[in-house]
Amino acid sequence: MELLIQAFGPPQTNCYILKTPSGELIIDPGIGASQWVLTHIKTPLAILVTHGHYDHIWSLAELKSHLPHTPIYSPKEDAFMLSTDCFEIGLPPCAADHLIKGQKSCTSFEISGIPIKYWHFPGHTPGCSIIEIDDMIFSGDFIFYRSIGRYDFPYSSPADMKESLLRFQTLPSQTDKTIYPGHGQKTTLFAEQANAGLWLQRL
Repeated sequence: MELLIQAFGPPQTNCYILKTPSGELIIDPGIGASQWVLTHIKTPLAILVTHGHYDHIWSLAELKSHLPHTPIYSPKEDAFMLSTDCFEIGLPPCAADHLIKGQKSCTSFEISGIPIKYWHFPGHTPGCSIIEIDDMIFSGDFIFYRSIGRYDFPYSSPADMKESLLRFQTLPSQTDKTIYPGHGQKTTLFAEQANAGLWLQRL
């Protein structure tokens, strides 16, 4: 598999295209991402959303107009952020085709034979999730290199973030997987599990 990465918009939000033998998975297409995505795909399989903040979903409506048969997967608890301009910033609304309901364990499914795992870690947003595919974790705005997502926005919750970090510390994995965050540089699972304790002390 080949992973393409490009940051977009003033927040420099990472958009990812994972190229597989079956086709491409698009993850978090933010502000101005549409043309880059359309240029680099041939057989789009799905668009996966980690959470509902505008800088991760801005291009959903435009991409859907070009790719009407490509399904959008989103955490159920953040669906209202996709379909309504709840922050009143001019977001083009777009409904998800598949809603992933948050739970303590992961939600597992396949897209064209590719195993996908959604892990629900609310706090930054009600539906904030990480997406695990093979040896890669797309962490959205939950975990960054030596940092975590903010929990002081509307719809955020410090209590949920604390509980999520406690669960993240014990996220099961036999290997040290690479974490690709919503902003900034990549990191690794074991390093950030060890680092989570520092943030728990602040919550």
